[in-house]
Amino acid sequence: MITREDSRAKELKAFKKLPQEWRSQNMGAKTEEVYREITKVAIGNVQLQLAKEMDEDLKALQEQLKNAREIYTEGSKTNALKIKFLVDVLRSRGVDVPDPEVFLRKAANGELSETE
Repeated sequence: MITREDSRAKELKAFKKLPQEWRSQNMGAKTEEVYREITKVAIGNVQLQLAKEMDEDLKALQEQLKNAREIYTEGSKTNALKIKFLVDVLRSRGVDVPDPEVFLRKAANGELSETE
């Protein structure tokens, strides 16, 4: 179970990724200056997201990636459906067979061979 302390510890660890000078500067800033910095960073983030959406090179790469993944994605979906079907066939015969996820996990861990 994750506690609030665990969550806070993770957050503090993540904060260390920020430049020390920037953190120190803002820890010592007045409240209104911190609000201005939040506004500045929020606007910068919106601008970054807009630039990302308008980046034609990125869109082209994303489309390439989508096309390249398609054969693997469709193949995996088909194989998962085949396993579910075969498990269903065995269960309809009264065979006590584990869930399809068990077969996939065992295959991923190298615990299965094609003769099983």
